[in-house]
Amino acid sequence: MDELPRFTMIGDIVGSRKVESRVDLQSSLRSTLLRLCCLPSFEMKLTQPLETTVGDEFQGVFRDLASAVGATILIRLELLKETGVDSRYGLGFGPVSVFDEQSSPVSQDGPGWWSARRAIEEVQGHAEMPQSSFTRTRFRVEPGVTEIGGGEEAAMNSFLTMRDATVDEMKPRARRILLGYLQGESQSRIAADEGVSQSNVSQTLGRSGAHAIKLAQDKLDWRDR
Repeated sequence: MDELPRFTMIGDIVGSRKVESRVDLQSSLRSTLLRLCCLPSFEMKLTQPLETTVGDEFQGVFRDLASAVGATILIRLELLKETGVDSRYGLGFGPVSVFDEQSSPVSQDGPGWWSARRAIEEVQGHAEMPQSSFTRTRFRVEPGVTEIGGGEEAAMNSFLTMRDATVDEMKPRARRILLGYLQGESQSRIAADEGVSQSNVSQTLGRSGAHAIKLAQDKLDWRDR
């Protein structure tokens, strides 16, 4: 049956056919999704768990946009850290019809799911063009869903475009440092994990655009506090 409008996320692995071990990749993906589901900041925001679906896709449904947006960057950075493989994301808003809650993955349909599907297809299209090849995340609201105005969709995609471009310019170490920063780890802990000085971590955060990404995510979260 139709539920309240929710934020659906569909994710997909980029270039998975080139991966040496798809078994290891799938194992890392499942572990990453499970860890995120167990985080206190996400556990109460998920109305459907993060889980793998068909092929190299995965999905989840969130109560609010800030949590869905936050999940996309954490999953992407975690997979880059663990496997070196990139991923892309479609976010959609609208009612979701669940056919069988007991199945795994959950069988679903509806405007929320369709808009997420449309969004990830747009990501693929943008990524094929030289001027927007860095694109990894898009947000779409299904036509006719009035709970969100058109301006919010455009504003969110502007933010996601800049975030994707910033992460694309980062070196692997800067991405790992960003991941730790977004997860609330101290600079001293991140420095120890990376085998560098705390000063190096601080400088990397300042030069890479990590502070801007964190600040923007915090601004998204303000309505849910």
